[in-house]
Amino acid sequence: MSVVQLEKIQFSFYDRKRETELAILKNINLKVKEGEFHVITGPSGSGKTTLLQVIGTLLHQKKGKRRIFTKDIPENPAIELLSETRKQIGFLFQTPYMPPELTVNEFLEVQGTLSGFDLETAEEKAVTITKKFGIEDFGNKLPVKLSGGEKQRVALASVIVKNIKLLLLDEPTGSLDYDNRTIIWDLISKLKTEDITIIAVSHDATIAEFADNSHNLDYGKLQSLKKKLR
Repeated sequence: MSVVQLEKIQFSFYDRKRETELAILKNINLKVKEGEFHVITGPSGSGKTTLLQVIGTLLHQKKGKRRIFTKDIPENPAIELLSETRKQIGFLFQTPYMPPELTVNEFLEVQGTLSGFDLETAEEKAVTITKKFGIEDFGNKLPVKLSGGEKQRVALASVIVKNIKLLLLDEPTGSLDYDNRTIIWDLISKLKTEDITIIAVSHDATIAEFADNSHNLDYGKLQSLKKKLR
């Protein structure tokens, strides 16, 4: 089953200074099947974040067909359709936000309850995921006491605790050193065994080694680079 299917997607915005329409995405075609891990690389300003936001329904295409979780999401979707779709999508950014007054465990529990779990279930899920992500040793720490790599592992855990089906990553390791980048990408790649479909965008082409499929986006055009043999 395809989780994401884009056909001839176009996105542009009006530049008031130049008094012209600027094309950001040009006839993008992309098909991502359930459980796959796709990486999209390209230079800064190539449209990677815009494409990720169109997939995540934060932005809407000007032209083309977008199908997420087997449902067509048009240019002007209904609020109810957006709400139902977004419940199944998680985002992880380069600089995640963590409430400064909450410990790691409290933060994860809050994310669980916001997703509809009762407090007991949210607490159980928080314990399970801290062990899985190797962050149980600092579960009682506040964000100010965490390193950059630790914060990003907590941020990833806070997304996964919501039982999402599609994980969208926007330069999640751009500010981390090599060792922490490797830890994060190893954790991300293992999520496929939990039936989570993953799409990541980055300017770092080396992360393609973790993915099943890789693509390059430049000047608004998407080109498929490889498909890993399973």
